[in-house]
Amino acid sequence: MLKTVDAEMNATKVGLILSELESEINGSGDTPLGQEGIIDVTILFRKYCSCIQSFGQNSPLTIQMGENLALTLFSERRTIEAERLLCKLADISRRTHGHEHRTTKIVVSSLTLVRQHRNVISWLEDVSGLFHALRYENDGEVCVVQGPISSPRNVEEECQYAFSITDIIPSPGTPVICHGLQNSAHLNGKIGDVRNLDVKEKEDGSKYFDKDIDRCVVYFEDRSLAPVKVKAKNLRVVFDLPKADDA
Repeated sequence: MLKTVDAEMNATKVGLILSELESEINGSGDTPLGQEGIIDVTILFRKYCSCIQSFGQNSPLTIQMGENLALTLFSERRTIEAERLLCKLADISRRTHGHEHRTTKIVVSSLTLVRQHRNVISWLEDVSGLFHALRYENDGEVCVVQGPISSPRNVEEECQYAFSITDIIPSPGTPVICHGLQNSAHLNGKIGDVRNLDVKEKEDGSKYFDKDIDRCVVYFEDRSLAPVKVKAKNLRVVFDLPKADDA
């Protein structure tokens, strides 16, 4: 049954959710993503290119190296890049080795994992946590979600809810599209990943996401566009990526 939620913000809960989410993505609450991740991606990209040159792009070894690169990109919240690379690898592996080949199954499994990362955070009093976004309704004013997502995840215990878009935050790593911007209207329709949440410390010393003050940090797929900080209400989850030429 779909539950419609209308409640007030719980600042303490959203702070805990953000902290837990950061730890889950980083693998440790004490080690933020940064230069080490960039180096890992660079090394893996070079290895992937080396495999292409040595063995060809159809080689299972090359495909598996590409999959490792894609999963590293995903861990760095570069979900769009990861998904596009995995789509390419899955097509190559199916065409060359068939649907039942071990390499194909591995890549398709990773692609499924990455495509499922369409998550939002709710900070409401009645129900809060990390949720899987399913679709928008009411002309994009309501987001239907499933959750809260536990760790490890137990889908059978999750429920569906209908949240107002003013009561959710796209979680880091989720692909989004800019919507309703006025001062930066040229960014409307542009897609990118939410890489971080820019949360300011409040006057009382607490740190929670204030929808009127704090921002989502978005890195665009179009690399000619600089990263920007955007209010959550001006972002919509991208469920299906457009073709690369149309992005």
